[in-house]
Amino acid sequence: CRAMAGMIPAGLGESRPDIEAAAQAEAALLDVAQELHATDSSDDVLQVPSARMRRHRQRSAWVAFGASAALVGVAAVGRFCLRSRSPAAASAADSQVLTAVAQAACVAEGQDCHVSKCCLDGGKSGLQCWAKNDFYATCVSNETCKEGVHPGETHGTYDQYGKFHLDAWSCKKLGKRSLPGCSTYDKEEDCPEARCDWFHTGKCMAKCTQFGSKDACPQTHCVWDGAKCAVDPCSASGEDCSSTKCCSGSRGAAGQQCFQKGKYWATCMDFCDSNVTQKGWSCKKLGERTRFEAPCSWAGQSCSKTHCCSNQGFSCVVKDDAYTGCVKTNQHTTWVDQPVPLPAGWEGTRLGGWKSEYQVAAAAPGAPMAGTSFFCFMAILPKSNEEALMAVAKKNNAG
Repeated sequence: CRAMAGMIPAGLGESRPDIEAAAQAEAALLDVAQELHATDSSDDVLQVPSARMRRHRQRSAWVAFGASAALVGVAAVGRFCLRSRSPAAASAADSQVLTAVAQAACVAEGQDCHVSKCCLDGGKSGLQCWAKNDFYATCVSNETCKEGVHPGETHGTYDQYGKFHLDAWSCKKLGKRSLPGCSTYDKEEDCPEARCDWFHTGKCMAKCTQFGSKDACPQTHCVWDGAKCAVDPCSASGEDCSSTKCCSGSRGAAGQQCFQKGKYWATCMDFCDSNVTQKGWSCKKLGERTRFEAPCSWAGQSCSKTHCCSNQGFSCVVKDDAYTGCVKTNQHTTWVDQPVPLPAGWEGTRLGGWKSEYQVAAAAPGAPMAGTSFFCFMAILPKSNEEALMAVAKKNNAG
C-alpha cells in the first residue's frame, strides 16, 4: 500500500479536494473496511488491533483520489492491500499479535512493548519502555531518550504530497523501569531469591517460571515444555554436564554426548578422542547421546512444545485446553494458498504455521562418520517420460 501511495503523482496533491473532504473520504474507507470485516470472518488481517488500521491514516496520499466517485475505487484498493498477504503468513503473524494483546506480558530488551508497557528485568539498572509513536515502543537500558529522528532510522511515511518523512521518537515513558537483570549479581548471597535462581555454574539467572510464553522463555537455561517455561534438566554445549548427565536438544546440543574430562568437569560434544583431540580427558560417557528431534511437529501430532508444523499447509492450532495439534489450514500450491476450514469444535487459536525445507548442520570437523555410503533415489511418475530418464540414469550409473 505504501508503494502505491508513493506512486501517486505529486501534481494530484496540488489539485486535490480540500483537506476536510479528504479526511472524510479516508474515514469512509476505514468504515468500509470495518464493515467488510463484520461480514467476512475470514479476513484475518482485519482482526489485528486498530494500530494496523491507524497506519493507513498516515498514508494520506490515498485521499488524493478525491471525490466520492473515486471512494469506491479506493475502498477496493484498500481491501486488496489488506488482503495481499498469503493466508499462511497472515495466520501466523496475526496469531502472534492477538496472543500478545491477550496476554500483554512484559517483554525482553529490544522487543516491542507498546501493548504491554512493561519490560522484563534486565541490564545493570533495569529496562525502560520508551515509545516511538502510538504503534511502537521498545525496552532498552537507556536512562534517557532523545525526542526526534534517531540515527539510522529508515522507517517512515509519505504525506499527501508524496514526500517521505522519517519516523520521529516521542520518547514517552510507558510503565515503570524494571529491576536489574539477575545476571548482574555475581555472588550467591546477592542473587534475589524472589525472582532469580543461583545455578551450580556460578551464575544468577532469572526464574524460568516468570516467563509466560514460548517466545519469551529464554534458551540460556530454560525450555518450553508445552505448557510452561521450566528449568532445562539437561546441559547445553559448553556447560558442565557432570550432574545432569544429559545434553539439551532444545538448546543446541542435539546429537551430542556428555563426555567427562575429569572428576570436576564434563561437557556435551559430538565426539571425544583422548588420544588426539581431547588429550588428558577420560572421555567417559555420562548418560545417553541426545537424539535429533524434528524442530516442528508432524500432521496429527501435538505441537504444544514446538508451535510449528513440518507439513506444508498445516498450522499449529489450539483445539481445547487439553490438546494443541497440527491440522490442515491451507491448500498450499506454488502459486496460491487456499484456506481450509478447521474441524468442528476446535477453539482455533493459531500458534504457528509450517516450516519449509532447511539445511541440516554438517558433521563437526574430524568427527567419526557413521558410514560413508550414499544412495541416490529417483522418484518418477509411472507411465511418463520420466521412465526413460530413469533408464538413462541407470545405464550411465549416475544419479
